[in-house]
Amino acid sequence: MNPTNALTNRDALFIAGEWNVSTDREWLEIENPATQEIIGRVPLAREVDVESAVAAAVRLDNSGQWRNTELSERAKALNSIADAIERRASDFEAMYTMDQGGTAAFASFTAATAAAIFRDTALLAEQLDLGPTRRDTLTGSVYVSREAVGPVAAIVPWNAPLVLAAVKIAPALIAGCPVIVKVSPETPLISFIFAEVLAEVGLPAGLISFLPGSRELGQFLISRPGIKNISFTGSTLAGKKVMATASERMTRVTLELGGKSAALVLDDAEPAEFAPMLAYGCTMQAGQVCTTQSRILVPAARREEWITALTSAFGELVVGDPADQNTGVGPLVSGTQRDRVERFVETALKDGATVLTGGRRPVGEMFERGYWYEPTLLTGTTPDMQINREEVFGPVITVEAYDDLAAGIATVNDTEFGLSNGIFTPDIDRALALAPQLESGAVAINSFGPNITAPFGGYKMSGVGREGGIEGIQEFLETKQVNLPQGI
Repeated sequence: MNPTNALTNRDALFIAGEWNVSTDREWLEIENPATQEIIGRVPLAREVDVESAVAAAVRLDNSGQWRNTELSERAKALNSIADAIERRASDFEAMYTMDQGGTAAFASFTAATAAAIFRDTALLAEQLDLGPTRRDTLTGSVYVSREAVGPVAAIVPWNAPLVLAAVKIAPALIAGCPVIVKVSPETPLISFIFAEVLAEVGLPAGLISFLPGSRELGQFLISRPGIKNISFTGSTLAGKKVMATASERMTRVTLELGGKSAALVLDDAEPAEFAPMLAYGCTMQAGQVCTTQSRILVPAARREEWITALTSAFGELVVGDPADQNTGVGPLVSGTQRDRVERFVETALKDGATVLTGGRRPVGEMFERGYWYEPTLLTGTTPDMQINREEVFGPVITVEAYDDLAAGIATVNDTEFGLSNGIFTPDIDRALALAPQLESGAVAINSFGPNITAPFGGYKMSGVGREGGIEGIQEFLETKQVNLPQGI
């Protein structure tokens, strides 16, 4: 078997730290979204696998083996995981391109970021106060301690299967919690490499499981009595269902959900300098990112300059083979996703929008197979149109003008979402002064998305809780008070 076949054809699932082989499973064929070629197959988890993984996690948690391990030892394990990720970087990058259609130019970011998440979380262990810490108050004295919440169900989306798994696993492990990862069937291959990495490190049995499967399998997982925390990344609609299920047992949740973020371009930003940056950043990973700045707002006094510059910049983006380092925009992950994007554009045009560039499937022999859609820039939209209200999750961006800064800020905030807006200006101090006025959990200055090793999450319908940083670790900890007798 050649190396590619070894990475794309799997016959076992990683459950409770062991590879479990079974012939009594359904199998999922893996399709390369750039070519529609079947490149392999993997087994899908069943409810019995969920039960096995949860039972093992509960046993480990009850034993205290991991949660009572010294923080310094847990930190060493995280650093070992980071080392192992770096050793397998080329495999992670290959699967990002083949399984997801992500570009080779961006692939190195995924493995490097995942390793950085584990290293950064290990460093944070030095700042983590688990107690018991005495506090003297006006009404008496207490000891405060923080304890691992227990087994965690981590639901990871298809668009960032390595990085977002790392964001959930690393803080849970440092907090002392076992983790069961529900893997999206759209892009499952990276999870098998990740499991090999964790097996290599040598962690306690029951600490980690990876279960590829449907949304229904994920729903079954989060409903198990042994699950004490749910960490979910996905759409707002799905997040509501997760929260409803969690409410039945008052299970703790962290929800990182959808967005409809904006890029607020200030009047001192030069189109020639900033338009290429915006075109690249807004179409990163073909727009299949929850923090995509899918609305570009430019000052009305310079509207025509910006329309010309952005149209040119979007038109120069290279659409093509994701394995080619020169490609800027690869395919969408699936035919379903492309159909969704096309429906959004069709509706926008019916509502009165105008296509500046893109708005169709690319033409050419290499695009006859695969799930391609051109980077698309629309104008003539209004804030109430569907294209500006809902998350497209594709390379479709609107550009509109604002009359004054107050109106621009109001338009940025005129959405039920609040994930990660951007401000573009050469004056960083000015951007810092404006950032508090934008209603989002992250604000990027002349860049895109949050720093994933610092606390991030959403306002409004974009989520509950925070991932990253000390705050991300605290999501997996319960706080306990021990009240002392008076006078002690």
